[in-house]
Amino acid sequence: MTAAGTPDRGSLRRLAITAAIAAAAAVFAYVAFGPGGDTRHPGPSGPGPGRAPPSPPPSESPAASASAEPVRKIVGAAHVLVAYRGALRAPSKIVRTKQDARKRAEEALGLFRDGKASFEEIVKRYSDDESTQPSRGDIGNFERAAMPDAFSNAAFGMQVGETSGVVETPLGFHIIQRTR
Repeated sequence: MTAAGTPDRGSLRRLAITAAIAAAAAVFAYVAFGPGGDTRHPGPSGPGPGRAPPSPPPSESPAASASAEPVRKIVGAAHVLVAYRGALRAPSKIVRTKQDARKRAEEALGLFRDGKASFEEIVKRYSDDESTQPSRGDIGNFERAAMPDAFSNAAFGMQVGETSGVVETPLGFHIIQRTR
């Protein structure tokens, strides 16, 4: 302070720095603990004076679900993949034509639908996807955008346990069974 009682530059600078630190701390507390402070850990005597008890998690609050972002939809599937020469990521040992691959996929589907082979058997006998053969064609769970559109549309359009017809993607021809 100066002799006249007005703040000098050093005092103003310290005041500005202190205000900036306080503002940063307030932003941190808001981000870390929400607008009411940390009510998740109220301590031994409750949430503290002037604080409301914690609200239920969003999954328990019906009003929260209406305003929250959409729930991610995930399905699970198993498949038979019949590839052809020139299909995306087809192994070099695949020499069948696209037409032959479609016929092979339709043959596998026919055996399954007629009850002459289980899904696991047609995976073992017909699928060119070597990475899923040990798991009986299971490719796990995925979101819609993770697979080619035709594959996702088929998988998301079925109920658990249903099996698709022959589905064409850039990888080849699939028979898809929804597992989740």
